[in-house]
Amino acid sequence: VGGGGTGRGPSPAAALLLSPWGTHLQFYFLLVIKMSAPSMAERKACWGAKDEYWKCLDENKEDASTCQKFRSSFESRCPQQWVKYFDKRRDFLKYKEQLEAGEYQPPKTTEKS
Repeated sequence: VGGGGTGRGPSPAAALLLSPWGTHLQFYFLLVIKMSAPSMAERKACWGAKDEYWKCLDENKEDASTCQKFRSSFESRCPQQWVKYFDKRRDFLKYKEQLEAGEYQPPKTTEKS
């Protein structure tokens, strides 16, 4: 029963899925499905949320607490790796902006080299 009518038990594929390895395989396939590339609509939503968050930061002198609702929207619409990338990108762009304007002040060290 369950073996393709042979009466010898489940098919090899079914036996694999019922084994402890099957649980791992099911998790792997769910993970692959979940980690697929975002659609065009999802990418647009992510970029839009990022732009709104960055605009809020620009308008509020980088006060993250004022922009928390935009940050939450940004985090919920973008993959975590993208959020990390965009955060690093913003830090770099702000650093570059200060450097080009001659406003960058390197951190002061207390140790002598």
